[in-house]
Parts: sequence; structure tokens; C-alpha cells
Amino acid sequence: MTTAPPAVADQLEPPDPVGEAVASILAGVMFGATAGLTHQHPGEARHPRLDGPGAVSATAPGPDGWETTCTVCLDDRIAEVLVADSGPLMDMLAGLPAAGLRAAERFRGTDVGADGALDPSVRRALRDVIAAEVLADYLPEAADPARGARFIGDIIDYLIELSGTRVESHDLTHGVLVADVLSDDPRLVFHYPADVRPAKRAPLLFDGQRSLLVVDSAGHARTELQWHRIDRLARVDDAPPALSPAGRRIDAPRRSVALVESGSLVAAASRRLGGLGFFLRADRSIWTFVSGRPFLVRRGEHWSAFPLQLATLIEGMIGGGDAAGLVVDTAFIVSGERGGAILAIAEDASALDATVPDKDRYDLRDRLDPTGMRPETKLHHLIDAAELDDVTLARLALLDGATVVDRDGRLLAYGAIVESADSEHEGARTAAAKTLSNLALVVLKVSADGDITVFRQGRVVATLLGPPPL
Repeated sequence: MTTAPPAVADQLEPPDPVGEAVASILAGVMFGATAGLTHQHPGEARHPRLDGPGAVSATAPGPDGWETTCTVCLDDRIAEVLVADSGPLMDMLAGLPAAGLRAAERFRGTDVGADGALDPSVRRALRDVIAAEVLADYLPEAADPARGARFIGDIIDYLIELSGTRVESHDLTHGVLVADVLSDDPRLVFHYPADVRPAKRAPLLFDGQRSLLVVDSAGHARTELQWHRIDRLARVDDAPPALSPAGRRIDAPRRSVALVESGSLVAAASRRLGGLGFFLRADRSIWTFVSGRPFLVRRGEHWSAFPLQLATLIEGMIGGGDAAGLVVDTAFIVSGERGGAILAIAEDASALDATVPDKDRYDLRDRLDPTGMRPETKLHHLIDAAELDDVTLARLALLDGATVVDRDGRLLAYGAIVESADSEHEGARTAAAKTLSNLALVVLKVSADGDITVFRQGRVVATLLGPPPL
């Protein structure tokens, strides 16, 4: 005789340290997001712990015959500027709970400590497996779904291994594009990364800056791809459209991320050829690219979707315009240069009148008396910034001082010295960014370590790429 399970109200949810770890990791992937779990017996009503705009859920088998529902909810500041089917950010969000539950299934039965928590080494592995599950949804359609996440996991593991390796006193970089761009069968089968790992010169040959390695969806290393030979594999107009897991086309960015230290070759290749790009930077971070745009980033053993969220957040702050994407792309480039910068978006030029000296105002270059111009001001007439792009803006932003554009992405000032009374207490760059944010719509401060801090109205709104939590 089978005994019916007790009423739901009389039951306690089962212990699920793996599931709780997954929820914590998912919340960290999306800046400011929250994630939670509920458990129920099959067939029982599901009551997600979180609800509201920007909230998605998935259900899968859980521990000891239970079902587990995982819900991830975006921060209200992000959710309120999203619209239905708004693109890559929502597509990633839609796949996160299911990816987390798939990863949890692979870790069920893992031993836990006396405090009921997972060992730190297991949590590190779980973070990488969740990232692999998310990224597997963006593999070429020909990829084997059952093998996809493990294939991506192998790539991540190899890049992590390389990140701790130095050759001739240099930190290694490495670039890989997973894309089906060659239709012929390979004459020599190279399994990536297994057959490439023993070749010590491989990361030197495919450094992701001058050349990257093209790998097909079956995991076979096929050919190198150099900057000047991208069009030999596919023309821009012939590039297959990048599709999200939901089947929507992912539009390529209008600007190119074109400094090699930031993975521009991998970005350009994924934009032109489709597929999924990986770039190991010299600072040991791992960047992934979909359709030319940064997607998930691993830094300090943690994964973050900050590129997508940051652009969405800033678009909401400034109320539209071209400047959000331009400034975010520029911040990514500068973060890899280890030089630091202040980037600001102003409502219009008048916002700078009381703070930025005329000599630093690019927009005033034609209004000033040529006979009384300082040498720095004369240089404004030699700068080609009429059609501003992220490469030009990054070059200017790396100079001392603040760089300011208006909402439409027009250059207003660069190398601008912003006076602040608080510079003795919190550092000149931080104080200047805070002061400028009281006049501009939003300010991004990029530190020499690559951290990105967002200021608005004198307050810190977000800090991204900073030291991860333990």
C-alpha cells in the first residue's frame, strides 16, 4: 500500500545546497538581479519566489523526487527600461534559469561540508558549468546539443589553464571562434582543445590579436583567421545572421570594437562570420562574443553579463540616443588598456559651461579667436571626430581628464580637467566623475585596473568588473 505524501503545507522543502549555489551564481551573472528556488512534488502548483517585470522561471527535476523551480528577476532599474522581446539581454535572461538547473543536475550528489554548503572548489566548477550551459545555446545550429555544453566547458577549462601560463615573461592571450564556415572535410582531424593543448606554441600562433583559431561545431580545429584575411572566409553581406536561442536575429553593433587588446579580432570575426567567439585577455579575463558584441565575461573566477546590462541601463538613463552604445563600447576598450578614463554623456553642451574650461571644449573650436588660442585648443582642429566611433573615443579618453559626448554621440570635450573639492578624500578621478555626474546625464569612470563605475547625480549607480565577491 502506497502512502500519499503529506499536504504541501505540512512539508519542509528538501535540502538543496547545489540548487541554492546555482541561484546565488545566477544572481551574480546579472548585475543587481535576484534569484530564488522553490520545490514541489510533481503535479503540484508552482509558486515562484520572485515575480515582476524582467522575471523568468524554469522547472526541472530536483533532489529526492522533487521538482525545482528557479526564478531570476532583473533589477528594477534594468527591467523598467526593457520592452517585450528587446533582444540579447532578455534572451540571455530567458535562458538563465534553465541553464542553471541543467548544471545543478550534473552536480547532484556532490558532497557538502559540515555547514551544508558546497566546497569552494565545487562552486568554482559550478560557475563555469553554468556559463557553458548558457553559451551552448549560441553554438552553430549544427552543434550536437547533448555535447554542446561539455564542448564549451572544455574550451573554458583550456583558457583558464592558459591564463595561469607565461611564455618568455609574457602573459598569454588566445582567440577562438566556433563557427561552421568551411564546408569541406578536414584532411587532418584536430580535436579542440585536446589535440591543441600539447602544442606549446598554439596560444602564440592564435593570440586573438593578430590571428585566431576557427573551430567548427563538431570541435575540429580548422584554420587560422588573420585580420587582413577575414573576407576570405565570408563577406560582411554574406555573413549568416546570429540568432538567439529564441530564434530572433541579434543585430550587430554599428561600431566596431577595434583595439586588439580588447579582443577586436574575435569580435569582428563573430560579427562577420557568426558563431561564438572566445578571447583570453592578458589580464586573465575571458571574454565571449556573439555577433560582435561582448556577451559573458569571466573575471576573477566569476561570470558576468555586464556588457549587455550596462548598455541597457545607460540607454534608460539618457532616454535613448546613440551615445549609450558608443560609450559602453569605449569603456570596454579602455578597461583593457589599464590606463583609466572618465566618460560622460551630457544632455547638451550647455551643461559643461560652468565646469569644463573652453580650451578643452571640442565643440567650441570654431567659436574661439584663433589668435588667442592655446596650443591645446589648436589641436582640436586636427582631430577627426566629426563621425565619432569607439576607437577614436577610446584614444581620446585615455588622455588625462574627462571625455564628454552629447546624447547623440557628438564629441563635446576631451582631456577636460574637472575641479572638485573632494579630490583629497577619494581620489582625483573619482571626485571628478562624481562632480561631473551632477551636470551630465551619466558618467562612467574606468579605473586603471579595468573596473567600471557608473555615476549619476553624484551617486554610484553600479560598479562592474570590480573585485568579485569571495
